[in-house]
Amino acid sequence: MKTDKDIHAHLISLSEPEIKPYSDIRNFGTSDFIPFGADNMFPQALALFCRTSPNHRGILNSKHTYFMGDGLTTEDQSFLDLLDDINYQGESIEKFLEKIDTDYGMFGNGYWELITDRNRSFLWFNHIDATKVRLEKGQERVILHPDWSKDTGKYDKYRKYLPVYPQFEPDPGVEDFPAYRSVYHQKKYEPEFVYYGVPQYLSSKDSIQIDLKTNKWNLSRLKNSFRVSGILVVPVKDPQESKDVMNYIKKNYTGEDNQAKLLTITKGRATENQKAEQAQLIETKQHDEGSWIKLHEQSLADLIVSHQWFRTLTGIADNTGFDTQRILNEYEVAKNTVINNRQKEYIEIISELYRDVIGLDVPEDFKFINRPPLDTDNYKYVWELRQEKGLDFDENDPAQQIIVMPNQSRSRNDGSNNSG
Repeated sequence: MKTDKDIHAHLISLSEPEIKPYSDIRNFGTSDFIPFGADNMFPQALALFCRTSPNHRGILNSKHTYFMGDGLTTEDQSFLDLLDDINYQGESIEKFLEKIDTDYGMFGNGYWELITDRNRSFLWFNHIDATKVRLEKGQERVILHPDWSKDTGKYDKYRKYLPVYPQFEPDPGVEDFPAYRSVYHQKKYEPEFVYYGVPQYLSSKDSIQIDLKTNKWNLSRLKNSFRVSGILVVPVKDPQESKDVMNYIKKNYTGEDNQAKLLTITKGRATENQKAEQAQLIETKQHDEGSWIKLHEQSLADLIVSHQWFRTLTGIADNTGFDTQRILNEYEVAKNTVINNRQKEYIEIISELYRDVIGLDVPEDFKFINRPPLDTDNYKYVWELRQEKGLDFDENDPAQQIIVMPNQSRSRNDGSNNSG
């Protein structure tokens, strides 16, 4: 006679466990640095977000492209020559800023390594990976570590210490040509965050995970031929066979590519005098496809808003199609707000560092070269066309601020349409 002891229920999760960076340190009170996040792995988590959410990464890449524009320019050729070689590797200021801006957009922090000599006769810039940096508790130095998940919380051979700007310290590893180094910490302001900056999109962290999970869910359903969840009842003769069944299912049906849950129940097999029992699958239907699609769309909309960006500039498909007028209008808004503000910040930092470290004033016309997503030579505002034709115009009239192609405008006027 079978009893309750013969029945064993096991919930086997076929879903992939959530990936999170992991730190070995538990008590940061005894460490010599200021942890970034509760487990000190917040930058690593943000980097993981950027590598796994396509929409999030796409928006970041789009903003980065427009922020960098076509590089920096000035009429002062000697200053341009200086910016063509700003470190030992021979990088240009544009190559350096591309790395800084990537970090600043992803993490809300950018670390500029400054290199000069005792006499402050030159100034070089090196980029430091923001995920490798933590502030010392005294805030007078930064600590660099190749893998913060393995840091011991105190000095070891893997660490490197650099002073925080405006302090410079000689590099003991360079004897023939002693270099003085410092780190300028650029951080995105956020109330209640004193030591580190946080990225602009932080409020959409849940939307990023929704974007990631909905993509993984769809991919998993495709790979698994839309395998459904269910309850599997398997008759077994003894506990050892029950264990063998569980191990077989886990080995062959669980893992990264199996996004479902299977409740497996093993029970004592029928005796010889009873009718043999077969394994039984009780299917649990899922009717949530529409909800997943709506979640994905909502997460994208929230991401764009939190990034303070525009959908037409991301390259993400829209049901409005390729609307050139909308693209150019939104680019103008972005340029006069988000883009100009970021570029102005970089210009001010470069100007400050050259002036304060080596006493060099940057040219007044030092600026970024911005290029719109479409060739504006082929597009004009309505008020510009009216001005060219000698008609009354008002550049502040919203109706005349619409962008059109001059040749298209002429073809309308030159056509056979005589209405009005």
